[in-house]
Amino acid sequence: MEAPRTRRRADGSPSARTLLLTVLGEYVRYAGDERVWSRAVIGALGDCGVGEAATRRAVTRLVQEGWLRTETAGRWTRLVLEPRLVALLTAWTHRLERAVDETPWHGEWRQLLLRAPAGAWRDRALVEEQLAFEGFGSLGQGVWIAADTGGVAALRDLLREQGLDRYASWLRCRVDSAAEQSELVGRAWDLGEVRAAHEDFLTRFGGSATASPLSAGEAFVLRTRLVHAWRGTFERDPRLPGALLPPDWPGFTATELFVDTWRALRGPADRRWERLAADPRG
Repeated sequence: MEAPRTRRRADGSPSARTLLLTVLGEYVRYAGDERVWSRAVIGALGDCGVGEAATRRAVTRLVQEGWLRTETAGRWTRLVLEPRLVALLTAWTHRLERAVDETPWHGEWRQLLLRAPAGAWRDRALVEEQLAFEGFGSLGQGVWIAADTGGVAALRDLLREQGLDRYASWLRCRVDSAAEQSELVGRAWDLGEVRAAHEDFLTRFGGSATASPLSAGEAFVLRTRLVHAWRGTFERDPRLPGALLPPDWPGFTATELFVDTWRALRGPADRRWERLAADPRG
């Protein structure tokens, strides 16, 4: 299940495409919906500083690529999430929800042996990207490990879709000593990069929800950017349990900041979205 290609604008801010996916995931799919008025997403991205023309181009590309389709209702247009986009956004939501709680740890790693011949790979980059997204780190030669097992079911589905399931073996393993655990973590992940992502999130959003009273529109923009940035942060984080992390690990503080800020913004942001997404037919 290949994700839609995204990019950032030249000034480093999210593109219309990436913000559109965040809005669809956070306000449409998270609420259990699969349809939204096109004018709602134009208004939502407009609140976030994206022009209508850029939003329409982003929508058109997702329609052309088979992620969305349109349906008309009188003179109005609705966007319908295709099943593959529903599945993708649902997976993102599940990964986000798992990131809220610390990974339980009983000393056991989940291990994947994936040794497929060169001709069997349809999209190697996609598979490796999804493994990393679900918290798996590579030890080389087709060996992947994870402490967080929450993404195993989604990965099994992906390997089956890619025709690789017959080359996959799922195992459980243990490491004897703390020194060996540390060495294993160092081989599988660059925790310095993950630390930097959490520290950047803390710098960007620390105190943002309580700095001053926010209007519904301001809360909507902040919640959208908060969720967007958090998704980019946890995509890099393998969700290792605290026993395997340094005692000053910033991920715990960043997670608490995300949860507290999201909860503070949810009510007023939802009120703004309800106005944006109201049926234009009256």
